[in-house]
Amino acid sequence: MTYGIYFDSETPAEDLRQALHAVYNVPLELIYVGPYELLNDYPGPDPIVLITPAEGRFGHELSAGDKLRELTKASELELAQAICRVARSWALLDDGSVAPDYWYLVAADGSYGRVQTDPDRDELSVLYALEPIAGEPDLPVVSPPDWAQH
Repeated sequence: MTYGIYFDSETPAEDLRQALHAVYNVPLELIYVGPYELLNDYPGPDPIVLITPAEGRFGHELSAGDKLRELTKASELELAQAICRVARSWALLDDGSVAPDYWYLVAADGSYGRVQTDPDRDELSVLYALEPIAGEPDLPVVSPPDWAQH
């Protein structure tokens, strides 16, 4: 999988779908919105993007592969930033570090920074930022340990 982004559950999934279409001109019929269980009943062509329900505050999981990358030419972070700006949403995506609970939080204005998620919860929940995030000025900032510095 090339893209695995979790968007704020308070943003309607349809707004995320429309943002992806507006920014990258992804045909709407190629973006499936709904639970995995109903994917086999999808009447359109095989989708290249899935927006499916997840648990918790970040309750919309966007997953896609190489076909979306070819169409958008966007990295996972660039895609999240663009969708967040248009849909006025927040997103979490893996920061690529060895720490399993460090993620990038993308704010509604497209600004982003690394955050610590709660390792004791099943759903994604942000505990604090590891660096200041312009679009989230009220989020407490705690410096990561030396081994986790970029």
